[in-house]
Amino acid sequence: MKKESILNVMMGDHEKIIAILDGFKKCLTQDRITLQKIFDAFFWELEKHLFTEEKVIFTLYDHEEQKEFYSIIPQLMKEHEKILDELKQLKRKIKLNKECNTEGFMDLFIKHKNFEEESFYPKLDQTLDEKPKEFIINRIKEIKLDNSILKNIKVSCSECGKKLRIFEGYHHLKLDKRWLFCKACYNKIDEKTLKKEALV
Repeated sequence: MKKESILNVMMGDHEKIIAILDGFKKCLTQDRITLQKIFDAFFWELEKHLFTEEKVIFTLYDHEEQKEFYSIIPQLMKEHEKILDELKQLKRKIKLNKECNTEGFMDLFIKHKNFEEESFYPKLDQTLDEKPKEFIINRIKEIKLDNSILKNIKVSCSECGKKLRIFEGYHHLKLDKRWLFCKACYNKIDEKTLKKEALV
């Protein structure tokens, strides 16, 4: 049986964070209260993830044994601060009911995530003996991320107002990605588009 790695466990966390962010992006045209609920869920899960990295991975292991390797941690901590600052700006915009753009945050998070997955975590897995590695993995699992909250948040179809779960909605390729449709409205829009194209 293949042993777990810190990389695989943390990649799972990254996937959950991105899933919640995708849910948030799908709902940018929803009412402020719904948007706030989704954002708060996302913020909470991200904070748990950063806490896991900073308190479990960055501090539990004896850095004196791997000074050169752990010299990268101050840079990662600064990136965490930038990520949180970007989120706080988004939170202010939601509170003021202003248009939100997640691209800046997404670029920042993806770069951070990629560095961790391509460099930091693989090296950490290679550097640590099995016992400290297992200890860190077990601690990570104690702070579970959860994206199931999205299943309980309802949003509205942009056309008919029907209540949907976030991942039930459809985006139309020819319309702005912010608009979310139920299946029936999506199909109607698709039919109209096809008829228009046939007349051209």
